[in-house]
Amino acid sequence: MPSENIDFISLGDLADDLGIQSWRIARIFELGLVPEPPRLSRRRVIPKTDIPAIIEALRRRHWLPADRGPSG
Repeated sequence: MPSENIDFISLGDLADDLGIQSWRIARIFELGLVPEPPRLSRRRVIPKTDIPAIIEALRRRHWLPADRGPSG
């Protein structure tokens, strides 16, 4: 069975890319606004395909300005 190649990003790296504090992203998961990502050694590893949903949830809570998004 072929394995699907999915790129991941750490919660901290995503927070840095978005220019926000990492607790805001963690809170989005805790509130159930987006599904909890898998963990690696107790740390969340976020599939890059989930980033748009995370950004939208952050914007709905007014924690991310509309003009700010990932740098790369």
